[in-house]
Amino acid sequence: MPFLELKQDLATSLSKVIAHPDWDAAAVFKSLEVPPNPELGHFAFPCFRLAKILKKSPPEIAKTLMSGLDKGVDAAVAGPYLNFKFSGQMIFQKTLAAVAKDPEHFGADKTGAGKKVVIEFCSPNIAKRLMFQHIRSILLGNSLSNVYAYLGFNVTRMNFVGDWGTQFAKLLVAIELWGEKAKLDPKDSVMAMAHLLDLYVKFHKEATADESLEKKASQTLQLLEKKEPKATALWKMIRDISLNTVEATLKRMNTKFDVVEGESQYIDSIETTLEEVKKKADAKISDGALIIELEGISTPALVQKKDGTTLYLTRDVAAAADRKARYHFDKSIYVVGDQQRLHFQQLFGVLKKMGYPWTAECEHVGFGTVLFGQEKMSTREGRVIFLDDVLDEAYDRALKACTEKNPELANKETVARQVGLAAVVFGELSSTRQRDIEFDWDHIMALDGDTGPYVQYATVRTRSILSKANAPAKAAALHHLPANYNFAPEETALLLQLSSFRATLHSVINENEPFFLSRFLIQTAREFSRFYTNCPVLKAEGDTLTVRLQLVALTSQVLERGLTLLGVETPKEM
Repeated sequence: MPFLELKQDLATSLSKVIAHPDWDAAAVFKSLEVPPNPELGHFAFPCFRLAKILKKSPPEIAKTLMSGLDKGVDAAVAGPYLNFKFSGQMIFQKTLAAVAKDPEHFGADKTGAGKKVVIEFCSPNIAKRLMFQHIRSILLGNSLSNVYAYLGFNVTRMNFVGDWGTQFAKLLVAIELWGEKAKLDPKDSVMAMAHLLDLYVKFHKEATADESLEKKASQTLQLLEKKEPKATALWKMIRDISLNTVEATLKRMNTKFDVVEGESQYIDSIETTLEEVKKKADAKISDGALIIELEGISTPALVQKKDGTTLYLTRDVAAAADRKARYHFDKSIYVVGDQQRLHFQQLFGVLKKMGYPWTAECEHVGFGTVLFGQEKMSTREGRVIFLDDVLDEAYDRALKACTEKNPELANKETVARQVGLAAVVFGELSSTRQRDIEFDWDHIMALDGDTGPYVQYATVRTRSILSKANAPAKAAALHHLPANYNFAPEETALLLQLSSFRATLHSVINENEPFFLSRFLIQTAREFSRFYTNCPVLKAEGDTLTVRLQLVALTSQVLERGLTLLGVETPKEM
């Protein structure tokens, strides 16, 4: 993409002028900044860090560097900064070349060729419908998977469900004590899941007054680990109902997985895992439990409880080793909330202590808490909001808005589904993942501002312009810039924005941060709106019409591709 290529070319030129071993092209590339005001230039090089090396003041260094650059580079000194500006003609030609090279994969490259990435996300506990707090893991993991795949990585999307442990033993106890068989009909998963939630909440409420319930749950978990037939059959029924329900919700979110498996998969090999942990990680008995002391972590890792049962951490150790053996990954990403930060510090600490050199390839991609009405959700206390209910509400609001704004709109229901999901997606991804966010219906459903519907609307408008001009074929046929074409500022700004698409995708995978893409799409929609307002397209003639139609076609392509990478569809009309 032009933006990235221009930056790389500039870094190479600057490094030759600097001529210092510590300032090769890669070092210069990292130091180049984007000025806050586009009028200053497209890139800026701060000269502060060179002052000690060159024994000059930053402004002097900026002047020296400028004098040493090729005359074709448009550079200007601004105090301690050296600013660079590229012509619209140059950006346009490079953008056209990138499009012509691979029209269907504009912005993609072969960065990930031959590299394998495993991305674990969603990962709910069974016996519960997907709840609103799962939304961030799903949307972050899905968009990351899409971007990695678009950049050439071999991606394995994994849903590693919590289907083992004390919580499920508690549920089995609750079913035994208070369960109603008629309400656990696998054919009516909605009713069955509602009953399971009621039982889960009831257990925790009753356990506060009856300590024997916790002991009974521990005994039930031991029965499960010994594969006692009755407990195992009930557990399997609950698991099957749960996974079917989860899959139906994920389908509504345009999310699918390559692998769906659970912690229970590792129960048979857990003894082997414990033996390896004892042998390689110096595990010790403490008050009857098996723990591992880890350097730099104050809380020891607990891998086996007093009663002999294992924990989530134990099974994650087994799963990590198994994934490396199965997939030979170059990177293993866990998209899980920041509340589990200690867990992953301990997991990676145990793996490192066991001597696995690939531990450095494992990464916890954490994220902040999702608030709905300023209140954290808690399943065990019964404070829950189901994800399906949120999607239903988004659909209802979108359908109402579509009906009011465009009563003649065809396929309103389909459009409402697409617009509603876009609103939810951008509501979650329009801020950095580590920030806590509050879900605000009025904000996310707006057709202007930092919202999904706003980006969709801009995309629909590009299609409308091209359709009215009967332009797709004509725009695609443009392979060179008309001679002496004078770019308007809005045209240059839109071009530069579009040309940074690939750089944006690289930022996404470098930081595992989809926010860069959602922000890019919103900014692209804004730049297009300014262009459309100040540079009439359909009223233009000759070369101006040809160039502007090309800009509209390219904008349409980038917006639609970017939305798809976020898991969002674009309506034909709005």
